Amino acid sequence: MSGRGNGGQEPSQRHVVIIGGGLAGMAAAEAIARHTGSQNTGSQNAGSQNAGSDTKITVLEARRVTGGRAGSFADRVRDETVDYCQHVAMGCCTNLLQLLQRTGLDAHLHRHESLTFVHPLTKPCKFAPSSLAPAPFHLAGAIGSMTFLDERQRWQVRRGMARLLRTAEKDLRGQLAGQWLREHGQDDDTIGEFWGTFAVSALGEEVDRVDMSAVRKVMVDGFAAARGASDVLVPTVPLSDLFGVRLPNQIERLGVSIRTGQAVSGLEYREGSAVLTTNSGETIHADHVISTLPWFSLDKLIANTPELSCMGAYSKISSSAITGVHLWLDREITKLPLVVLVGTVAQWLFRPPWRDSRTENGEHYYQVVISASNNWRSLSKEALVQTVMSDLRHLSKDACDARLLHSRVVTDPHSVFSIQPEVLELRPPASTPLPWFHLGGDWIDTGWPATMEGAVISGRMAAGSVASREGWDPIEIDPGLPRGTLARLLIR
Repeated sequence: MSGRGNGGQEPSQRHVVIIGGGLAGMAAAEAIARHTGSQNTGSQNAGSQNAGSDTKITVLEARRVTGGRAGSFADRVRDETVDYCQHVAMGCCTNLLQLLQRTGLDAHLHRHESLTFVHPLTKPCKFAPSSLAPAPFHLAGAIGSMTFLDERQRWQVRRGMARLLRTAEKDLRGQLAGQWLREHGQDDDTIGEFWGTFAVSALGEEVDRVDMSAVRKVMVDGFAAARGASDVLVPTVPLSDLFGVRLPNQIERLGVSIRTGQAVSGLEYREGSAVLTTNSGETIHADHVISTLPWFSLDKLIANTPELSCMGAYSKISSSAITGVHLWLDREITKLPLVVLVGTVAQWLFRPPWRDSRTENGEHYYQVVISASNNWRSLSKEALVQTVMSDLRHLSKDACDARLLHSRVVTDPHSVFSIQPEVLELRPPASTPLPWFHLGGDWIDTGWPATMEGAVISGRMAAGSVASREGWDPIEIDPGLPRGTLARLLIR
């Protein structure tokens, strides 16, 4: 090691250490690596500060693999790799999609331009935005096709969407979504079957608990603002492969050092340098530290760092659980790759696109996702599986006759932060009062709920905070899909 114990870097190098190898941490590393590399080409504006090869980037991940909550596990009974919980992107997730494009991984997402909705009391219906009508009118026919809503409810939805488009996000902050929707003509059935179907899946929390501005984010940016925004993109390889192997490999090619199995056990600032101690007893010096730890783990990092004690309030952020129910059945119950389930405990059904549902021994694998699953944690795993199996019988006759061969229930109690009004007030920016310490993670104030897009944005925000402190050129956040003339006129 060199004189500062910094892993061999030259004395003139700037060292950025990123704690956490989830999407936020890898996005931050990729942004800084490309930014400093591009600034070394001589193409920057006159007077801008170059970083170039004088910047070293190290990612420290406590687990054996990167990817954070977007990961997989090995089911030893069936000898298979299974995602903890299916993660999907949407067409509006431009920062995530651009990250995958820059790293050559965008081909590992399959785009679905329509969704099939299944309700226990009606025939399946397809939600397919128009490819011809301009936004936001491209949704008119799709809403009309939702046969599980009666004409009165469809009228409520159209009226509610029109009011939402004309209400600025800032005017909705601090208002509970359920209350706002009821005040604007939405009855409980419409809230549950329409607004809740979209909002609970996207936000991971019940409509009566979330801030209405977050619901607007989902419904406007995710559906109404641009054609293609509501497309659903599903990984075609396991999450542990996409985010645990392929993405870190591409980022390492940019010169980033990604070290797994390296938990940070201590952090302090002395003699002009941040000093990190790892679980192996190694000491690492850094000029900048980016923490992308989740809100519920930050206490472990700041416990012995007086300078960071002001960040203890973030531990008060509430969590919401998401449950993945993994099913191995004796037959195929649907040929559809994904289904939205309405009016049932089960909310989404996925058939992994990287394989047929049929396994080598003749079994068929499916995954059911239940967001905001705190309400069901009192059920035993066996009872929850039986409830889900009952919900799936509405899919087809084969689903009615299917025999369950094996199941796993995986619940993450801290899957997402609960985007309640009081939580929005707690979300911090990427920059902190300490010039050497920066925050990332989907829970910081990105303007997005807890999504892969929010995680990537947060990483770029943290990288931008470092760039600002160093006097480098700014690191930009993609503003999202461009809006057409009509959408710009109609949406505040």
